[in-house]
Amino acid sequence: MTFPGGLYSRPDKLNHAETVLYEIDMLRFAKERLSSPQTASVKPDEWVYLEAFLLHYRNLIEFFGKRKRDVKPGALSISRPEDIWPGRVPDEAVLAGMASLDLWENYDTHDNEKAISKYLHHCTTQRTEGAKWHVNTMYEELRPVLEQFEALLPEYKPATHTRTFSNVAAPLPDGHSTASTRVIDLGLNPSFPVKKD
Repeated sequence: MTFPGGLYSRPDKLNHAETVLYEIDMLRFAKERLSSPQTASVKPDEWVYLEAFLLHYRNLIEFFGKRKRDVKPGALSISRPEDIWPGRVPDEAVLAGMASLDLWENYDTHDNEKAISKYLHHCTTQRTEGAKWHVNTMYEELRPVLEQFEALLPEYKPATHTRTFSNVAAPLPDGHSTASTRVIDLGLNPSFPVKKD
């Protein structure tokens, strides 16, 4: 949302389920933008989407991967399902199927020298070492868990309430004629389910 005076806000979240679903939506959005750069993209656009992907990925693997004893007070976790499903917690076997300690250990534990947070969370000396991130592989490793989680929350799709806009004609950024146009899609991936109001 945009407010007067240059103030911005993310969409409101009415409950904890929407918080996690927002993370999933934004992870997918960043992945899609990295996979299909916009016509007028520049290198910093790629960096912004990579950092957005890593941020939301880290948040999700923490949610799905941390052991209950390691979850800080106030943090959401699949190991605390009552925060997501108050009064209707899914079966323990279903929840155990979504626990992804391996992804957390692979990408972001404190003793991991290649942890995402060491490249993203703070200004660290580690940043000069550089890192390459296999975004599609990382996403595919997490995708089954995300889909299982979403299947348990069918009333929210997607949490961000984004809509796919119609294609519109826009001037070519590199065109020399005032009549030049290009059709661009202003929406998210149309295969995303949309919550009906």
